[in-house]
Amino acid sequence: MTYLEMLEYIYKERPSGKITLGLERIAELCELLGNPQDAFRSVHVTGTNGKGSVTKLLSNLMIEHGFQTGGYYSPHLSTFKERILVNERFVPDEVYLQCFEEVQRFARKMDQRGETHKPSFFEFTTAMAFCIFQRMKVEAGAIEVGLGGRFDATNVLKSDVAVIVTVDYDHMHILGDTLEKIAFEKAGIIKDSVPTVCGETKFEPVKVIKKVCEEKRSELHLLNRDFIYENTKMKLNENKFDFRGLKDFDGLELTLNGEHQFLNASVALQAFLLFADRVGFEVKEEAVRRALKKTTHPGRFEVIGEKPRYIFDGAHNAPAAASLRRTISTYLHGERLAGLVGVLDDKDKAGVLSQIAPLFERLMITRPVSHRAVNPQETYEIARRYNENVSFEPDPIKALETLKQEGWPTIIITGSLYLVGYVRDYILDGKLEPEWAIAG
Repeated sequence: MTYLEMLEYIYKERPSGKITLGLERIAELCELLGNPQDAFRSVHVTGTNGKGSVTKLLSNLMIEHGFQTGGYYSPHLSTFKERILVNERFVPDEVYLQCFEEVQRFARKMDQRGETHKPSFFEFTTAMAFCIFQRMKVEAGAIEVGLGGRFDATNVLKSDVAVIVTVDYDHMHILGDTLEKIAFEKAGIIKDSVPTVCGETKFEPVKVIKKVCEEKRSELHLLNRDFIYENTKMKLNENKFDFRGLKDFDGLELTLNGEHQFLNASVALQAFLLFADRVGFEVKEEAVRRALKKTTHPGRFEVIGEKPRYIFDGAHNAPAAASLRRTISTYLHGERLAGLVGVLDDKDKAGVLSQIAPLFERLMITRPVSHRAVNPQETYEIARRYNENVSFEPDPIKALETLKQEGWPTIIITGSLYLVGYVRDYILDGKLEPEWAIAG
């Protein structure tokens, strides 16, 4: 079996279009595998927005302190390999295939008991990640929740620190239609007597998180109460801030762009300091500085090229779109901008487009490469409410080429991460990864 044949099986044979809540399947699958998730120490990260950046920061902090480190992320941009990293590098194909065959063997036994016992796409890949980490002797893991927290497949972890970055409206058909309900689902990753770090400040979700922490005897570390960031300075790819928390640092540098990244970095740093205390090692200032400065997160206000300059940002929900609007105002104020935008059908299209569509002198609506984007025409009709110079081209590459031919100096590709990854892949390599034909 080849790597691409493995992917074809995962995408086609494992149900991904529906979500069946519960931890029973992943717990059974991990038990059959010998509970590989228990083989390493970990920080578990959830949040409506910011969890990917926080997980990246934690992974680099662990690496710079000498740990063989596993990073688990979702979704990916260009290649499935981005989901499971060891020391922020791709895992060799042979290791993927070895762990795939092991997980597949047990998953097929579960399949025989009926549809409700069949491990889903995310459960299968989560089990693969844990198996890979154990096989590659990972010592520390930065693990990002896929969706919510309480019933997410990653929640079989016995983590050393729980992190809730932010709580806002997204996936409401699954997580609930109020901030309190969404916060309760995310607080499901909080474990008994394990500390929790929270970057959310809104009263309603914080109240819920406090209550769960009290019930679980989890020591809660809140932004602006137990740790803060201050003295921020923002320049594209060169951002600075001071941190005050379990340990203080002045003049920390971030390559990550946007004011929200100061929050993400502060949450990650407080969590890492707690992780160090739990595991028992010394946090070194120079290692912290290296880790924060080296951390990049593809597709999050990522700048590529000069003429034209491309900016990629996965502003996939209304809060993320508001953050993108503020970031554009900070770094690109007064510049002529064209936008290439695609939004999934199950997202708040009006919430996203009302924030970002007015920013562009020229706006092109397209279709993300996903089975969750079958009505891009609707996206176009909504976009017309917020921008007069908007057109529709369902093919993302044709849409991009049109904007290039029109000579726009800066083109921002945003909305769905599926769109960001697809176009980014094309711009960087001049072609598309063969995986797109399988995943699409």
